[in-house]
Amino acid sequence: MELEAARFLRAPVVVAVVARTDPGHKTPEWEQVLCCGAACHNMLLAASASGFAAQWLTEWYAYDREVLAAFGLSEEERIAGFIYIGTAKEDPLERPRVEASDITTHWQR
Repeated sequence: MELEAARFLRAPVVVAVVARTDPGHKTPEWEQVLCCGAACHNMLLAASASGFAAQWLTEWYAYDREVLAAFGLSEEERIAGFIYIGTAKEDPLERPRVEASDITTHWQR
């Protein structure tokens, strides 16, 4: 239970990014969702460019209706992620990554 209570104390700044699509908007809903993801990524880039460490997490509580209600979100709103921003205590460990060529498709005419 202590872990749960301390989640938002992991970093001095935690930004909850909320996605809400408008079906009647000229921009397709899928693009609206992608824009929210781009906003999250841009926050990571801005934090890094400013000398801070940042991490984008969407843990179980981003999907829990009770948590969303506690944040005051409507049924149409979703949490795209929590951006944790602060000063790194240590450099992150490198992890195995997929080769770009293994997940890239080239289109040829």
